[in-house]
Amino acid sequence: MRAARRTDRGFTLIEVLVALTILAMSILFITRAFLTLLEVTNEGGNVTVASALAVRKLEQVRGSPESQSSSTGWTANFDAIVDEGPTAFPAPYSRYSYQVIVNQVTLTPGSAAPAWLTGAPMHSNTIKWITVRVTFQGQTLAQVTSSVIREMYRRP
Repeated sequence: MRAARRTDRGFTLIEVLVALTILAMSILFITRAFLTLLEVTNEGGNVTVASALAVRKLEQVRGSPESQSSSTGWTANFDAIVDEGPTAFPAPYSRYSYQVIVNQVTLTPGSAAPAWLTGAPMHSNTIKWITVRVTFQGQTLAQVTSSVIREMYRRP
């Protein structure tokens, strides 16, 4: 008589369970990596928008005096640059808010004109450092700073 040979082929229940566990863990890790990638991309987009909004607001503040046609108007608008905020941007950026921080510095001696400025009247030596800080849901994402010098632009 021939010896009975077992010719059943297939996987045991334990092998199937181990394979399914490994597959499930792999899917979990891939999903987590994908979600992390989406989170980082979203954060990068928010920083980009916040930076653009900060620069836009800074140029708006700086442009107020610079758009005047007379020295008197320029000086009045320069003096009107003050702290603002926090204020929400209009739609579609209403989740972003900005704050304008102004630090005024008077250089000494007050009667000396900077080297690049010649002729009367003398420069007042007042500089305003303007900082625009943009936040998104309470987190600061962008901050830009520039300066404006009083009576720098001489117009008739």
